[in-house]
Formats: sequence, C-alpha cells, structure tokens
Amino acid sequence: MSDSDGSVTLVITDDKLKAMITIREVESLNESVLHDLLREKGIKYGVNQQLINELLSSPRRGTFLIAEGKPPREGRDGYVEYLFTSRAPAAHLQDEKNIDFREIFNVPSVSANTVLAVYHPMVKGEDGITVTGQVIPARKVVELSLRAGKGASLAPDGKAVSSAVNGRPWVKKQGRSVIVGVDAVYQHEGDVDIKSGNLRFHGDVFVTGNVTENMIVDVTGNLKVAGFVSRSTINVGGNLEVMKVITAGKITAGGMIASFSDIENRLREIDQAVRNLDVAAAQFLSKLKDNNRHVEYGQVIMALLDKKFIHFNKQVQDFCDLVKKQSQNPPEELQKVAWALSDITGIKALSLKNLEGIKKSLENAINYFDLSDRKPSHVIVNSVWNSEVTATGNIKITGQGAFNSRLHACGAVDIKGVFRGGEIYARGNITVGEIGGPMGVRTLARTEEGSVIKAKIVYNGSVLQIGPRVFTANEDYSMVRARINEDGDIVLF
Repeated sequence: MSDSDGSVTLVITDDKLKAMITIREVESLNESVLHDLLREKGIKYGVNQQLINELLSSPRRGTFLIAEGKPPREGRDGYVEYLFTSRAPAAHLQDEKNIDFREIFNVPSVSANTVLAVYHPMVKGEDGITVTGQVIPARKVVELSLRAGKGASLAPDGKAVSSAVNGRPWVKKQGRSVIVGVDAVYQHEGDVDIKSGNLRFHGDVFVTGNVTENMIVDVTGNLKVAGFVSRSTINVGGNLEVMKVITAGKITAGGMIASFSDIENRLREIDQAVRNLDVAAAQFLSKLKDNNRHVEYGQVIMALLDKKFIHFNKQVQDFCDLVKKQSQNPPEELQKVAWALSDITGIKALSLKNLEGIKKSLENAINYFDLSDRKPSHVIVNSVWNSEVTATGNIKITGQGAFNSRLHACGAVDIKGVFRGGEIYARGNITVGEIGGPMGVRTLARTEEGSVIKAKIVYNGSVLQIGPRVFTANEDYSMVRARINEDGDIVLF
C-alpha cells in the first residue's frame, strides 16, 4: 500500500535532512505500509526504528519524525589574529555618523620585538548525509600563509610575526598570503620648501611646519601637516590631515586609484549603456526577423545610437579625453577599453557584428577597479581655497569651508562652514552649512542615488544632483534635506 490515498503519508523536507510521517487513519497503518513508504521515498539513513516499533504496536494519529539525516559540520578557515590595534574605525567607514574624524589619524605604533600577529590553522569540516543516503559535502576550508614584510620577522614555525623595529604595523594580503610588516614613522621638522626639497617617504609622515609653493609631498602611508598647504601637490596612500588651510593645492588621498575615480564613474555608466544597447539591438533584430526582413547588426547599432542612445557618443568621447589627460600613465586595461570603444562610435559601428569584444574590454577595465585595494583614505582639513581634493574615503572640512574648489569623495563629504563656488561629488551623503552664495555663484553638489544632501541654507542658483536627477534652486532654501522620493523626484524637506 502507498501513500496515494492520503491515510498515511511520508514527506521529505527540502533539505532532505528530515522525513516526516503523518498518520490520519490508524487502521491503514501496518508494517507493510511503512516499509513500502520508506522504499518508495528512498529513505536509507537515520531511520528511527524505535518509533516504527512504537507506532506498529500502538498506532496513533499525528505527524512524526521517522528519519533524520546528519547536517555537515562546518570547518573553519585559517585566519590571522592581529595583536596590535588601531583607533581608526575601519569597520564602519560606510556609516559616517559613527566616524570620529579626530580619531582617524591616530596611527598605531609598536615597539621592536613585539608579537604582531598569530596564525590559527584551518580546521576541516565533516560531510553530512541526507535521509536518502546522499552525501552533503562540507564547505572546503582555506589555509593561509603568514609572511613577514619589511621591519618584521617570522617565527621558526611560521605561526607568528614579530616587529623588528619601532614603528607602524601594516598588513597586506596577496592571494592566500598575509604579509605583516612595520614602517617607521618619519617626522619632518619645519617646512617642506625649496630648502628641504620634495618629500617622498614609504610610510607615515608628520610635517611640523607648512608645505609651501610648488612642492610635492608623496607618501604611501598617512600624512599630517601641522601648518598650511599652499600651491602644492600632495599624494598620500593613507589618510591626510592638514591643521590649517589648503590654498591652490592638488590633493589626492588613496593612491593612484583615487586619481582615476572620475574615469571609473564614467566607465561604469558606459558599461551599463553598452549592455542596454546590446539588449535593444537584439530586440530590434528579433522584430525584423519576425517580419522576414534582414538588416546588418552594425546598421541596427547605428540607428539606435542616432535615435535612442543619442548621448552615448559624447559619453565615450568624455571618457577617452579623461584617460588621455591623466598625468599618470593609465593602466593597460583603461587604454584597451578606450581603443575598443572607438569601434562603436562614428562610421566604424557599421562593421560591427556584435558587442561581445567591447563588453569584454569593459569587464576587464571594471575588474581593475573592483580588484584594487579599496581601503578608504580620508581627508580632514580646516579650510580649502581654489583647490582640488580627491579621496577614496571621506572629506571633512572643520573651519570656514571650501571656496571655488572641487571636492571628490568616494565616501561622504562633511563641511562645517560653507561651500561656495565649484563642485562637490560624493558617493555618500553630503552635509554642508551653506551651499552657494547670495551673489548666485555657480555651485554644484552631486551625490549618488540613495544618498542625501543636507544644508542649513541652499542659495538661489545652486544645483543639487542625486543620481541622474537635478534640482536648480530658484530661490533661497533653509534647512534642506534633499533626497529622491518614491516617484523618483528630488524633494528638499
């Protein structure tokens, strides 16, 4: 007898770890029925024979767990335990409300012969088994390799790294290797000027004076300047703090990846446009085929670019111009994608057979950014005048504000005072005391969809942009909190 009449049914859960028997009519239950149900359902493991005996001797209605499998026991990946601490809130960089910018620049330091990191080897898991006898493989665990970098030494058993010098510990991950080292912190006494020459250092730097006209400061770690920065170029791999004013400076925090942030944004926009173009072309060709009409793929692309994707050619041209203007040599992936995109603009598009090659070039270029070290680098400064500041993290201005400047942050922008003249771009929230000015100076504050722009005053003529939506103030507004509403429009309050 089977369970087809519903008097006795057997059900296996979706994960195949449990089999439940339901008895609705005790008269239908006997040993033959139970064995038939178990055989039909393929139950081979974890059968509760004691329950079967009880039900056969004393049949009763209800639902019972008649068989239970064994879930896999998860192992544990190998991991490194770090024994030094940093007060920088690296785990909460996306939530600017939790960031105390005063603490970001507290650099961790260690003394020589201090244990920095201990490696805990992986622990293998154990396979499980379903009630039908199938093996459930446990997740494969990963073993890591602990290595010592500059300024550190590895224990003979390879399980610990200690500092060899006094300084700042650092960690770098390469594949399955974890490298722990120590950089000494360099203190530059006085100004960085024509007497001292340009300052370049692998590690953290503290400048006790100013950075003066036409000087370059290039450090791989954090930089703190006790004075001002004037008409200088600052490149830092870590965080930057300037206690006074930046005037006519070009500031980049976050290494080469920060200088390419505009290129990355445009690249992602083009990638989406190409994918939309490819879908539209496929739909167009399908309709033509249904009507027994044949048109070459390149002709369809040309028609779509002319009628529907009318801004695409300018997007590509702007992207290529940005790549060419870079003072640093762009990575090979960006140069290749710029060359590939030339095939989709102008008359060249007629010879296209598909967009697969272009899509692949875009994918490789985007992977360059996705696989880059994305540790955010923050900037905190008193005020900014006539300068360009780019950071892979947040930008915070604590004094009078920023004037006729361009601020570009992959995180949030927070200005205590005013932002007057120029452009702010942030992927996160923008918070400013005043945006624009009474005289209608052109000022743009731009962020991504999902973020907000907050200001005590937004002056007439200022432009707020959230994602693709743009709002131009035609009067003065106070206590603004601009966001995208449910209808996709910008609302100010």
